[in-house]
Parts: sequence; C-alpha cells; structure tokens
Amino acid sequence: MVGPARWAAMTAADIDAIFAIAEVVHPAYPEDRAVMAERLALYPAGCLVLRRGEEVIGYALSHPWAQNDAPPLNTLLGALPERAEVYYIHDLALLPEARGLRAGEAAVRRLAEHARALGLARMALVAVNNSGGFWRGQGFVVENSPALARKLVSYDADAAYMTRVL
Repeated sequence: MVGPARWAAMTAADIDAIFAIAEVVHPAYPEDRAVMAERLALYPAGCLVLRRGEEVIGYALSHPWAQNDAPPLNTLLGALPERAEVYYIHDLALLPEARGLRAGEAAVRRLAEHARALGLARMALVAVNNSGGFWRGQGFVVENSPALARKLVSYDADAAYMTRVL
C-alpha cells in the first residue's frame, strides 16, 4: 500500500513532475518550466507538492505579492515586491487521482496559515478552468475592475481575480 497523500515542501527535483501535472491540469494555460522554477527559487516557503508515496500528484505555487495585481501568464517575475500586500496563489493543481482527497482544501488552509504568519490580511489568485466554485467555497470572492480585467488578458475571458480576507 502506498499510503495517504501529504503536502510537503517542493524541491528543484520536483520541477519536472509539476510541469507534467500542469500539462494535464492546465493545457489551455501553458507555462514554461522556468516560470515554475523561478517561483520556487524566489519563494520556496510557498511551494508545495502533494506526495502519495514517492509520486507527486499535485502542487501549489504561492508567494507574497501586490494587491490588485496578477502576474501575466507564463511570465518571469524577476523579484518579489519589497512590501507585499497580499499572499498570492499562483497555482494549485491536482491530478485526477488526487481529487476527492480534500487536498486542495488542506493546501488552502496551510497557505492561509502561512499568510497570517507573514502578517498579511488577504490572499489573492486568478481562478481559471471553471475553478471559481472551489475558490468561493474557500472564502474567495471575485474582484471586478477595468484595471484587473486588463491584467487578466494573458489568461482568457473566463479568468477571475479573487481575494479572501484572512
């Protein structure tokens, strides 16, 4: 028996696995390996993998960020802001075999605890792939503004910037 799935710190050795998961989960939102590797390099404390045994079946990429801002899809950041205003969830992706384990909810709880420990009062993300219902269930609400709409152009017309007060 392989055992239960558990969230763990991501390492550079996990980049190929998370890239493969992203290709399955987000085929309409491709990002280069370099983007994933940079998120890990810039903020390892916000990068997690969901392991079942030695197999990686999910991941989360997150970091402190500016409020009302969404990095364009497939773009290197270069650096994190000196003064963060929100805790940004760049991506949370689970393979189909990880669904139903409540691993997404567990990841959000863990990231929220981390954000609070940093002294941040809000979390933010861009919901894609019809994931808005999941995020609403985690306490996120859609933020609408023309400025945000311009920032979401690299995603698609259904992408939504969402925030959650902690």
